[in-house]
Amino acid sequence: MNIIRDEEGGGLFMIPLFCDWHVKRCNVQDCTDKPTTIITQLAENVPVAGFCEKHFQEANTEGGAHFDLVFDDFDAFKFSKNIKG
Repeated sequence: MNIIRDEEGGGLFMIPLFCDWHVKRCNVQDCTDKPTTIITQLAENVPVAGFCEKHFQEANTEGGAHFDLVFDDFDAFKFSKNIKG
């Protein structure tokens, strides 16, 4: 497993990777937040997954975490909870 994060640029430097690798959401089931982290080689049939900050921190503990992942066409960048109007 490889973890790709932008610890210094506040996530700004991740935007090109999200676009290139088609990571459009946190892939944890029932979460539609924007991703902050890309995980590669997570499992044999999961080449790339996105995690929001909450789920990354939850998994980044001793013993880790177990998540069911969802891969669909939802785009958290288009349907952001932070957009008003």
